[in-house]
Amino acid sequence: MPQPSGFKGNKQDLPQKPCAVCGRAMTWRKSWAKNWESVLYCSDRCRAAKSSPRQPLGEPRSGA
Repeated sequence: MPQPSGFKGNKQDLPQKPCAVCGRAMTWRKSWAKNWESVLYCSDRCRAAKSSPRQPLGEPRSGA
């Protein structure tokens, strides 16, 4: 029989914060437990886009 973990499966009770680049809500993950305060980006794509002064993610490109 599996041991109880304390997590009841209700993800709505987990903390959330917005991504610094795209603004998408990031939900707390167990792997982020030790550094949740320093997590800023939802993905590698947003982490790479942090320093590029290009247009924000999600906006269509204007061009031919």
